[in-house]
Amino acid sequence: MSLKINLAQGESILIGKAKVQNGGSGRCVLIVSGSENVLREKRIMREKDAITPVRRLYFLTQSIYLADDKPVLFDLYHQIAREAVAAWPILTGPITDIGELILVERYYDALMACHGLVDIERELMGETAEETQK
Repeated sequence: MSLKINLAQGESILIGKAKVQNGGSGRCVLIVSGSENVLREKRIMREKDAITPVRRLYFLTQSIYLADDKPVLFDLYHQIAREAVAAWPILTGPITDIGELILVERYYDALMACHGLVDIERELMGETAEETQK
């Protein structure tokens, strides 16, 4: 099965470990076939931006999603998950759910669930999206 991706001018995407960017002057359409993981630019978190407990959890979940050898990262994931729960006990249930998604190898679903927690953490910290992107 193929995945059809529309990229805006300058937008990039990760396909496996390769970053692909639309360098043209308009939109482009990519058809991706195969088993590589795909992640749009707006969902990619850089390590230097993983500065809070939940953002570190997101970055590690992203790393698991993109990794070839996922089990190597599981112990670190559990450590970071404990830190996130310690910082935000109210998020214990959702963080547990994310861990269960990882256990059943639904890595993309875990990543998207974790993305929602980043937004919740931002609200708990009283930040706006614009402040976070600075």
